[in-house]
Amino acid sequence: MDFIYDVCNSLNIKYEKHKYFNDGVSSKVMLINDKYLVKENTVEELKGEVLYLNANVSEIMQKVIYIDKDYKYVVFDFIKGNVMKDVVDVEDLLKKLSKVVFNYKPTNIEGFGYMDDIKISWKEFLLDEISSCDNLKEYIPSDEYVKKCIDNLEKYPFNKSIIHGDFGTHNFIEHNGKLVGIIDPQAVLGDPIYDLLFAIVSNVDILSTLTLDDIYALAKEDNNKIHDLLVVVLYSRISRCLKYHPQDISIYMDFYNKISL
Repeated sequence: MDFIYDVCNSLNIKYEKHKYFNDGVSSKVMLINDKYLVKENTVEELKGEVLYLNANVSEIMQKVIYIDKDYKYVVFDFIKGNVMKDVVDVEDLLKKLSKVVFNYKPTNIEGFGYMDDIKISWKEFLLDEISSCDNLKEYIPSDEYVKKCIDNLEKYPFNKSIIHGDFGTHNFIEHNGKLVGIIDPQAVLGDPIYDLLFAIVSNVDILSTLTLDDIYALAKEDNNKIHDLLVVVLYSRISRCLKYHPQDISIYMDFYNKISL
């Protein structure tokens, strides 16, 4: 309780109640007075979250309320609702997500990738991401095509931003089927459009409603670039699908096979 009272003193609030969240995230998360979300994590992870949220202000983005001077914890506002598992209104969701992504601000921070594991190039980050996909041999025997797509992406410059890095429905809060909050950024230095494609492939309710041409229209960039980055993001998503929701593998593979011909 000493820690809780320390937080309350820092916020200048009276303690009423608290509860812990156990949702599989790497952070230790506690809710105080049904209003203040207190997160403990590594200094690098917390700094990354704060950087992302402060750089990309939006009405549906979680707000930073208080930062411990030693980054032992950070306090965020609590967004009421439920984690978005089923996507009821795909059009509304993509409209709101596009607005967020297209308003990301460029950054001059050096490097690419996760803030606690900076790479020298965007290519190095993407290669590192697919290198961890070691469970795909049964479905995608070789990663050579994905690596070719990564090579192709070097032709397309972009305005580097602090992006979410885990921009999927598992980090979206919904109320009455509508997106009301975005939480738990991992803070990646990279291409903003990566987040939008990540969101599209994060849930089969979204992916199953869109064609490749639909995605091109949403992304508003060179179709060849979007195709190649989509292959990379989808490849990583298929690996996660096998780990966390293997019942959806046929939908992901059908889409992957269509765009990788």
